Amino acid sequence: MAYPTAPLDVIGLWVGWLLMLMIYSLPLYKENATYRFAEYLYVGIALAITVITNFAYVVGVAINPLLDGEILMIVPLVLGCLMFTMLIPEYRWLSRYPIALLVGAGFGLGIRGTIGPNLQDAIISTITAPTEGGAMAWFNFAYIAVGLICSIMYFLLTIEQTGVLKAPTRIGRLFIMIGLGGYFGNTVLFRFTMLTGRAQFFLQVLKLIPM
Repeated sequence: MAYPTAPLDVIGLWVGWLLMLMIYSLPLYKENATYRFAEYLYVGIALAITVITNFAYVVGVAINPLLDGEILMIVPLVLGCLMFTMLIPEYRWLSRYPIALLVGAGFGLGIRGTIGPNLQDAIISTITAPTEGGAMAWFNFAYIAVGLICSIMYFLLTIEQTGVLKAPTRIGRLFIMIGLGGYFGNTVLFRFTMLTGRAQFFLQVLKLIPM
């Protein structure tokens, strides 16, 4: 990618560079007016884009079909308008009905989408022995099976973890610590990757490295 030559592209590049410096002035220095300006600008632009996008979605999904004769579309429109009664103290109770429907539908869809991949598929993959891959595949199978069983036994909080349960619960705690450590390490690596990308952008704008 070559360095832009169009005036608007160059201006946009430098504006992004300056806003990046404003945002990073918080961890590098402290909270200041430039950081707050960049923060408020980002929140305002994100809110404006969200409002415009959602309005266009409502128009395309509900209002236009309603105008074309689909009378049932008036139901979600009315429920959506009732959500805004939260801003009126006297009629705030009306917002409970669309919120209840929204939470109930979201909970039902969430449970349906969670049981399959997060529970059913995980159980099947754990108890299904590998058919290929050699010794490494069997090692991974045993490692996951032992880790899963011991980690579950660690959360048997209604039974004292002594005697027969002492060893597997301690092994489960080690597996949990390893998993949390890997998750934390992955998070730190992701943050450093983002920082590396910003540092590359910083140098590219100054033409110290090619784009």
